[in-house]
Amino acid sequence: MRMKYYEKLWLRYMRIGFLCMTQYPADTMIWFISMIIREACGFVGILAVAGVTGHLGDWGIYEICLLFSMCAVIEAMGQAFFDNVWAIDKMIRRGEMDTFLVRPASPFIQMLGQVMHFQAILSMAVYVGILVWSIRGIGLSIGVREIILLIEYIICGTMINSGIYTIFNTLNFWIVQGDDIAVLVQTCREFVKYPLQVFPTAIQGLFTYILPLGFVAYYPVLGLLGKTRMPVMILLPCVAVLTVVIASVLWRRGLKGYNSTGT
Repeated sequence: MRMKYYEKLWLRYMRIGFLCMTQYPADTMIWFISMIIREACGFVGILAVAGVTGHLGDWGIYEICLLFSMCAVIEAMGQAFFDNVWAIDKMIRRGEMDTFLVRPASPFIQMLGQVMHFQAILSMAVYVGILVWSIRGIGLSIGVREIILLIEYIICGTMINSGIYTIFNTLNFWIVQGDDIAVLVQTCREFVKYPLQVFPTAIQGLFTYILPLGFVAYYPVLGLLGKTRMPVMILLPCVAVLTVVIASVLWRRGLKGYNSTGT
């Protein structure tokens, strides 16, 4: 019964988000174009480096495009449905969490449902197009294993990416302006748009064991290309579950100690 309740609640939030998007079409187009331009700038930079050298490590142009597109798809998923974790700082400082706490639904679900950027779904179509084009350019044959890995990557990659953002944004419960740390983490995410093997071992270790953003796209791409003996299909759900558990624990502890604004 509780699951059906949250399913209906989430669908209502999605409907509200969709109506907001269609109510302001000009704003939607500006947001969509700005997102495409932002990602395109990073993409052009990667291609410029690869164009000068002809490759990045043993990665060709199509493989680099595949990595970029898979990173961008996960980022778009997060922006569409989990972007409001970036508002935790504002909600704590303004006492807006109080509203969630007096309602019967989960405060976390309520917080996420407040903002949905369906414009990101539009941009995702562009990234999926690049992904398909890259796979065809590589000549990669898609079988059952590859389809399962791609589905797993979308689900687990979104959990890892949004889970990490949630972890660092929940620090706002204890740190004033703690969102600066989350922004730093988001900036570090730019590293994983490149093949991690071109970076020093310390950087590779950071994004594998400490801040596992490498599992958002890099390791799934290695699994698709057959460039690793790592059991990617086993590790992906393990890392995703661990990330979500840590995020959940921090969120619950932070919410338990929340004392509103005192005004």
